[in-house]
Amino acid sequence: MRPVPSTVFRTAPRLLPSVPRGYQACVEGHPVVTEPRSPALARLDTVWTGRYHLWAPGSGVSNVPCSGFSWCEPVPDEYLGEPVVAALVPTAERCGGPAVWPFYIPRKLDGPLPDNWPEEKIPHWYVWWRLFELQGGRCACCTNSPQVVDHDHRSGRVRGLLCSSCNRLEGDYFRRLWMCVHAPPYCFERYWRSPPALPLRWVMLRSAVFRHAAGC
Repeated sequence: MRPVPSTVFRTAPRLLPSVPRGYQACVEGHPVVTEPRSPALARLDTVWTGRYHLWAPGSGVSNVPCSGFSWCEPVPDEYLGEPVVAALVPTAERCGGPAVWPFYIPRKLDGPLPDNWPEEKIPHWYVWWRLFELQGGRCACCTNSPQVVDHDHRSGRVRGLLCSSCNRLEGDYFRRLWMCVHAPPYCFERYWRSPPALPLRWVMLRSAVFRHAAGC
C-alpha cells in the first residue's frame, strides 16, 4: 500500500493522532443517508407475492424493490394493504433480503413498555423494543432500520441499535482500520460518548444475555 501524504492528518483526532503503517485513513467521512434504505413501514402485496414489502411514502413509489429479488418490482398502490410497522412483520412473511429489513423479534407486551426492566436478567425482546422506541425505529447513527444490538466489547455496556452497515463501520473505526481526520465530531465520536442506552445502564454478558450494570 502506498503511504498516505502526511498533510492528510493535520486535523487528526486527539485520541488518534497518527495512522499506523499499513492502515487506511478515513477521508470521506460517515455517509449521510438522505433517503432511508430501510423504511419503517411495510405493506402486504395482496396480488403478486402474498408477502410484505417495505414502503417509503416519501420516495414517491409504492414500495421499495426487494434486494436480491430481480423479479420483484414496485407494486401498484391499490394492490397493497394498510401500512404496518416493518419491525413487527415476521421474517417468513417479508419480501426481500434481511439486510434492508429491521431485525425481527416478537414484542411480548402490549401497550407501553416499562421505563426499565424490574428484574436482574433483562429479556432480549425488551432490550430490542425499548431501544427501538427510544431511537424512533432507526439506527442510532443513520436513518436506516436497525439490525444489531451494539455494545462496548471492553465493558459490556449496551450502547444502542445499529444497522448492519454502521455496526461494521463502527467496529472498523474502533479497531483503527480507518482513522477519521475530519473536524469534530469525528466519525462515531458522538455515539460513543452519548449512546441511546447509556441512561438504562445495561450490560451484555454474551449474545442475547443482558443484565443491569453493577450498582443499579
